[in-house]
Amino acid sequence: MTAARKAGIVIGGYAAAFLLAAGAFALRLLMTADSPGARASSGMSAFGDSVVFVFAFGVAALAPTGLALYFLRPVRRFWTVSSIGALVLAASGVAASALFWSTRLPLPAKSLFGLAEAWSLERMIVAPLFAAAFLVGAGFAPAAGPRRAFALAALCEGGAAAPWFLWVAYKILGM
Repeated sequence: MTAARKAGIVIGGYAAAFLLAAGAFALRLLMTADSPGARASSGMSAFGDSVVFVFAFGVAALAPTGLALYFLRPVRRFWTVSSIGALVLAASGVAASALFWSTRLPLPAKSLFGLAEAWSLERMIVAPLFAAAFLVGAGFAPAAGPRRAFALAALCEGGAAAPWFLWVAYKILGM
């Protein structure tokens, strides 16, 4: 199979994931557009719409990502660079979680820490998608070093997201 054909298959998979996410987004709009809650809190409703799209796309994109990683198995440099990048990205998730949970008072918005604190919750929300992607990377990595790095990155992302999900469960379920 030629490289162009492999790239076309992967791009087609991402296009299908995009269409699936758009369908989930449209279904959510149909279900909630005329509700009083959506009209009263349009900003929160829009955030919920974006979360549905991002997670539907993220889950559906795991298959073409796995296929792309399978096609890239012989490229050693790719695995070295991507596993290091995964560790750096996972470290940002751990840092965001630590910053979010250790900050009790709002930081000045014009400071670097204030900006990081403002984005820390969003970073923790997407951590499960990164964890899943890193697990896929660990599954397809051809050598032990990148495989361990991807597995460690997935573990870090899970650790970054877990406190937030436990807090949400506590608030929703009243545990």
